[in-house]
Amino acid sequence: MKKLFLLSVIPCLLSVANCQVNYWQQQVNYTIDVSLNDKENTLDGYIRIEYANNSPDTLHFIWFHIWPNAYKNDKTAFSDQLLQNGNTAFYFSGKEKKGYINRLDFKVDNRTAETQDHPQYIDIIKLILPRPLPPAASVAISTPFHVKLPYNFSRGGYDGQHYYIAHWYPKPAVYDKNGWHPMPLLDQGEFYSEFGNYDVTITVPENYAVAATGELQNEEEKAWLKQRENFSWVPVKEKVTIKGATKTITKTFPESSQKTKTIRYLQHHVTDFAWFADKRFRVRHDTLLLQSGRVIDCYAYFIPGKNEYWNKSLSFIKNAVKTKSEWLGEYPYNTITVVQSTENSAAGTEYPTITILNAGDERMLEYIIRHEVGHNWLYGILASNERDFPWMDEGINSYYDHRYSQSHSRSGSIYAGSLGSLPVEEIEKILFQTKAKTRLDQPIALPSEKYNTVNYNLSVYYKAAKWMEYLQNILEKENFDAAMKAYFEKWKFKHPYPEDFKNIMEQYAGKNLDSAFQLLHTKGIIPGSTSGGTLFVNYLNPKGYGDHIRQPVSSLITYGPALGYNMYDKYMIGALFTNIKLPPSRFQFLMAPLYATGSKKISGLGKIKYSFYNDNSVIRKTDLFLNVSTFSNDEFTDDDGKKNILSFRKIVPGFRLTLRPKDPRDPVLKFFQFKSYFIKEDRLRFFNDTSINGTDTIITFRYRKEPEFVSLGQIKFVMENNRALYPYSAELNTEINKDFVRLAFTGHYFFNYSNGGGLSVRLFAGKFIYTREKTLSKQFETGRYHLNMTGPNGYEDYTYSDYFIGRNKFEKLPSQQIMMRDGGFKVRTDLLADKAGKTDEWLAAVNFSTTVPEKINPLTVLPVKIPLKVFFDIGTYAESWKRNSELDRFLINAGFQLSLFKEILNVYVPVLYSPVYRDYIRSVIVDKKLVRTISFSINISGLSSGKIDRNLVY
Repeated sequence: MKKLFLLSVIPCLLSVANCQVNYWQQQVNYTIDVSLNDKENTLDGYIRIEYANNSPDTLHFIWFHIWPNAYKNDKTAFSDQLLQNGNTAFYFSGKEKKGYINRLDFKVDNRTAETQDHPQYIDIIKLILPRPLPPAASVAISTPFHVKLPYNFSRGGYDGQHYYIAHWYPKPAVYDKNGWHPMPLLDQGEFYSEFGNYDVTITVPENYAVAATGELQNEEEKAWLKQRENFSWVPVKEKVTIKGATKTITKTFPESSQKTKTIRYLQHHVTDFAWFADKRFRVRHDTLLLQSGRVIDCYAYFIPGKNEYWNKSLSFIKNAVKTKSEWLGEYPYNTITVVQSTENSAAGTEYPTITILNAGDERMLEYIIRHEVGHNWLYGILASNERDFPWMDEGINSYYDHRYSQSHSRSGSIYAGSLGSLPVEEIEKILFQTKAKTRLDQPIALPSEKYNTVNYNLSVYYKAAKWMEYLQNILEKENFDAAMKAYFEKWKFKHPYPEDFKNIMEQYAGKNLDSAFQLLHTKGIIPGSTSGGTLFVNYLNPKGYGDHIRQPVSSLITYGPALGYNMYDKYMIGALFTNIKLPPSRFQFLMAPLYATGSKKISGLGKIKYSFYNDNSVIRKTDLFLNVSTFSNDEFTDDDGKKNILSFRKIVPGFRLTLRPKDPRDPVLKFFQFKSYFIKEDRLRFFNDTSINGTDTIITFRYRKEPEFVSLGQIKFVMENNRALYPYSAELNTEINKDFVRLAFTGHYFFNYSNGGGLSVRLFAGKFIYTREKTLSKQFETGRYHLNMTGPNGYEDYTYSDYFIGRNKFEKLPSQQIMMRDGGFKVRTDLLADKAGKTDEWLAAVNFSTTVPEKINPLTVLPVKIPLKVFFDIGTYAESWKRNSELDRFLINAGFQLSLFKEILNVYVPVLYSPVYRDYIRSVIVDKKLVRTISFSINISGLSSGKIDRNLVY
């Protein structure tokens, strides 16, 4: 066995040795002088670069990153990706919040050099070398530069006078064995940079505390920072007079000093340089003794009075450095710094020897510090291509986060409510399993920009960490640790590729690991991560859900009391049972049997569904389902005072075919749905009963309850594009009955406003077709199915798909409920024998609804925020276009809309309408009260998973 092991290892060693002989990388050294103008939020600087060509190739140009230009306009890769990821803040920001870099004047060895624009990205330029740069030679490159800092939307900028200075200077792209690697700045997708030495001089107003990459060289500044150990700042309120009006303003930053100071930082063997400045920083310092006997400086910069748990940050920093040094290799730099960001910044971003982050509580602070400090090894020292292989830094780093949490029972808690304290890893686990079981996950080994926002976190961080655990189990822990230390030692201050990592692992495993590394390229759950068992949870005690999240089971049964109400059943009391959970089971059910206290009947609903998934078909998912329900929907009291409660029973089998998106980042959902409605409704049949008593003939009016059976087929195609900017949807619905075919198209388009809110446009077009001869009796029998300009009432909800308080009420508040369908008008004419705008031919309408800006919303005076909208509806229908018709060809209605409880309840107050509606209101609403003209709708579907991020569920 030992001989076989040696024979297998020798080729690996030869391969690795040969690789190291051929390995080369460029060296890029920087000397930068920069000054901050905190009145204009600008930087002015001068950079000198020594570029050493260690490659075997002669270079004729060098690609340069000028990343501040990523913030220049809304047409950059950065802006496009933010929009794709659902963030419109940068897109709608004003010119004052945008950023750029200019005043570049490149010289190479003191000769003016030409630059060329990148054909696609404005934050990349090509520097043409005046003369070729041969192997083993170097050039001196210099240029002044001016940076207009952006607001800190992502990865740098200003927030008030808190400065986050990153990706701020002209920087050569990496040139390695695979060629050039120019890349635009992105929000989702990190970097790949050459190693070098930095000598950076920074000039700022004197009272700014500056934290930066590397070692501070000014002893006087060190002493001043030490004095800020207990620095305190409280925002000051002042009264100022502006244009004759006195206002109270809050000064969140101290005044800037009129004097400036210049400080210098040095650092060797790093890939980047970032710095941060704020006049409010409290600065804490301590030292850490490493195993080799070296002592390093640890710094924490944070804003006083915000989160006192930052006082513990130094101990978290020291622990993070200590554990990573033990597991991978000793921290090679002499300083480590953690900086608190503002609340508007991302949770954490790493740079060499320094990281900036924020956290909501102490445990989360410890977790993020541990993760971000860990990036000094995995990105800072082992400088892999983060953009193309994000798992090599984020995934491996997350593995060590998980390992620490498991060994110390410590983890960041991202939820600490009624479910109990839930560690980050457990939340990630349940979400990843949801994505994997619904076939919506993505492989580990993809470039950053290929992931959707959810998968970027779940595949790159969580799944890659689980894969590392899987690798650890193959090699066994002690051997795995030795392999990781060897990987660190061989590739520190270099650019390892995945194959380099694989070579080290195979060397220590003593065998081929192709099957393990193939898992990086496949979807699904890592072997050994499956779960089993059954758990029963009462939803009144939600800590049971926390137990499921901490240790997922294959079957989770949720139960508890259920309550319902309508005007006929009154209060309904019963129980709810369901196995719906995350991750979802293929078979799902929900049952809610209820006892109705009013009708004294059994009511309720039930749903079952079975899902099939397909990885290699245009149809991603097939759902087979069966829905049943029964409730009371009307009542009748006869002359003898006897009350009759009428009910409906509904059985709806069907299936849905969900189509596969073209790209995992595509926010479009498309599906076909087929349903068959089988409905049994109670109806009262009235008749005359004639009896003869002597010479008298007695006629008695009688009635009896009879069932009426209705069947309806429904075929629907739905497309929804849930993009952040201008989302839209379209639905084509065909309903078929033995007497008719009903065609309906409904489209929605939302126009975002730059300051929030927007204009919603709804389009509707419908056609009603009789399949048999059109007669008066057929018109009457099919009346509830006709196209309606007004939002239909409960009787016209013929599929019983919406919730109505009083489905067939014609007076008081319940009679004012409508549903949004067909023409979508909000004014009602239910008491007319022939409703205004109702047709059995064709109908078309457009509905507009706009949010009202807060500054002119009169409801802002209320203690509760109530969004106010203005609506306007216009429509036309067949009867108005017939020859000699006296009907208005176009009907309108406009008014105010209150959308409450996340648009589940919508209240409509019409104030402008066509004459036909005005005449109806005048003749029917005798007391002319405005409240009688109000309509409302209840959208129970707003509680469904349709409101959940479709990247996760669908």
